Amino acid sequence: MPPEIPKNVILTASGTRGIVGEPAGLTPSFVLELTMAYGTWLNHVRPGKAPVVLVGRDARPSGFMIESGVVNALLSTGCDVRVAGVCPTPAIVQAKQQLGMDGAVIISASHNPAEYNGLKFLSPTPPGTFLSNEELDPIKQILVNSQFKLASWKEPRTAKEVDIISPYLRAIASFVKPLLVKKPQLKTIVDTGAGAGKHATTPLLKMLGCTVKAINDEMANAPPFFPRSSEPIAENLQELSSQVTRYEANVGFGIDCDADRISLCDETGRILREDEGLALIMHNMGLSDPGRKLVIVTNCASSLMFDDIAREKGGEVIRTPIGERYLAVKMYELAKKQGSDRLAIVGGEGSCGGIMVPELNLARDATLAAACVVAIMTRREMPLSELARELPEYHLEKVKITTTGLDPLAIMERISINHDPSSFTRIMNDIKFAGDGWWALIHPSNTEPIIRVLVEAKTKDRAASLLATYQGEVETAMGKHQGS
Repeated sequence: MPPEIPKNVILTASGTRGIVGEPAGLTPSFVLELTMAYGTWLNHVRPGKAPVVLVGRDARPSGFMIESGVVNALLSTGCDVRVAGVCPTPAIVQAKQQLGMDGAVIISASHNPAEYNGLKFLSPTPPGTFLSNEELDPIKQILVNSQFKLASWKEPRTAKEVDIISPYLRAIASFVKPLLVKKPQLKTIVDTGAGAGKHATTPLLKMLGCTVKAINDEMANAPPFFPRSSEPIAENLQELSSQVTRYEANVGFGIDCDADRISLCDETGRILREDEGLALIMHNMGLSDPGRKLVIVTNCASSLMFDDIAREKGGEVIRTPIGERYLAVKMYELAKKQGSDRLAIVGGEGSCGGIMVPELNLARDATLAAACVVAIMTRREMPLSELARELPEYHLEKVKITTTGLDPLAIMERISINHDPSSFTRIMNDIKFAGDGWWALIHPSNTEPIIRVLVEAKTKDRAASLLATYQGEVETAMGKHQGS
C-alpha cells in the first residue's frame, strides 16, 4: 500500500509538522518514508556521488527518536550523514552552506508545544535554504509512489557526528566585532525555554564579555516538558521580566526552542514586541560603516516601522510573501548583484525577531540578534528602553483562528469575493488591506490549521477596531463555509 500523508500533518515547502505518536500525526513510518523520498530526490539531482546530508534538531523530547529515523532513512537511500545533535536552526543552515553539503534535515517544530515535532528540508541549490514548491513536488511524487532509491550493501554509507556550534559562534562574534568599541559589561538574563539556545546564545554572550544568568534552561522529566510555553511572546516571558528587574539586569532575551525567534526585555521589565527588537537592530545598522545604503528585506506582515526607518536613512524596503525562503532568495539575489558591497542588506520577519544578514547567514537568527543588541547598547552607551523610544510608534494586534476540519483556501476565497478587487492585494494565499498609516493581513498558516489576522495602526484604538473588523470577516466566512 503506498504511503499517505497523515490526516493531521501539513506538508509544504516550509516543512512538515504534526503531533508525535498520533495515528493521524507525525508517525515514525511517515518520518522514514518522507525522509527516504528526500534522500532519493537528492540522489537524482546530485548524480554521480553520494549526497552528504546534515541532520540537526531542537531540544524537544521526541527529537532523538525522530533523528534516529531520519539518519537511517538517509543512509538507506545512499546518503552520507553528518549528525549535529541539538543545535539552533540557523546554525544548521549556516553549516550546510559553509561546508558545501548537498542537503540538510532540520528536526524541529519551532515555537509549537512539546507534543509537536516536524521536519524541514534544505535545498541543494543556491541560496541553499528551504525547499521551493517546485522542489517539493517531485519529493511528494516519490513519496506517494514509493519510488525510493535503496542503497546497495556493496556501498555502505556512513553517519558521523559533527560540531557546528563552535564555528557558528565564532562567525557571529567576528561579525559583531566592528560594532563593538569596547568589551560589553552588560548584565543579561537569557530565557532559553530549555531550547537549543542554551548551547548558543548563552555561551556567545559570555564570549562577548557579558555577565549571563540563564533561566528556564532545563527540560522537565514529564509533560509538558518545556519550563514555559516555547513561543517567546510577552505572556510567556513574565518570569524573564521579573528576573530582569530583580537582578537589575541591562537586558533580557527570550528565545524559542530552535533559536530562530527572540524577544527582548528592557531594564524596566517591559517585553518588547518581536518586531521592535528587529527594528531596533535595523535602525542601528551601519553604525560601523555609514557609507552603505540600508536595504531592509522583510515580509508583507511586518511593521511600517521598517519603512519609516529606511526612509529616514535614505534606504529602501523590499517586501516578500510570508515565508523565510522568500526573504532568503531575495537577499541572496541582492547580495550577488554588482555593487552589493555598497549595500547594508538586513532582513527578518516581524513576527520572529530573528535577524538575517546575507554575509553571515540566510536564516532567521535569535543568537545573532542578541549579539547585535549587546553590541548596539555597548557602542551607544544607552539603556534598551531609550533605544526603543527612538523607534517610530505603531500598534500591532493579532489573533489566531483555528480552522481544523475546514479548507482555509476556500475561506480566503469567500473573504475576497466580498470586496472590490481594487480594495485589497492578493499575496499568494494572503489578503492584505492597507491605508494611510495602517494595514490588515489575513494569512492562512503553512504549518498549522489556523488563519492569522494581523493589523497595525498608529493608535491602539485604531488597531483594536481593525482587528475586530477583519477577525469578524474571517469568522463570517468560516460560518458560511461550514454551512456550504
